[in-house]
Amino acid sequence: MPATVGALRGSRQNRLVLEIVRQSRTHPTAQDVYEQARQVIPSISLGTVYRNLRRMAQQGVLQENKIGDHPTRFEVPLRRHYHVICTECGRLEDLELRYQHILDRKAQRLVDFRLQEHRIEFYGVCPECRVRSKATQSGNRGASPTM
Repeated sequence: MPATVGALRGSRQNRLVLEIVRQSRTHPTAQDVYEQARQVIPSISLGTVYRNLRRMAQQGVLQENKIGDHPTRFEVPLRRHYHVICTECGRLEDLELRYQHILDRKAQRLVDFRLQEHRIEFYGVCPECRVRSKATQSGNRGASPTM
């Protein structure tokens, strides 16, 4: 069970980092959090942001989502849910699909593990990357081949 946010004691930086992640709908990276935090505390360092994110993830207050070679993204784990992930840019979004408890029960019958949950991720290309890809393709059509 994740630690409660109220159980976290900490600095102003720690509280700010948590609040930025909590308010984000985009599962921010450490760089995203850093850029937003600097607007409030200009002297905050990227290292401070990383340390706070890692500590809160270890405590279960935040969840880390690592997708391939893309930067780790963070979220506050409020409920069990699924994600959709862009294979081009690593964008991560919650998928509004109810958690399928029946999968937990079916899987439990097949293994000798004591299962706790399951995670399902869907992969595709986000709207921004599709637009970028179309623009690149359109630009290349008019170009003459080089020899």
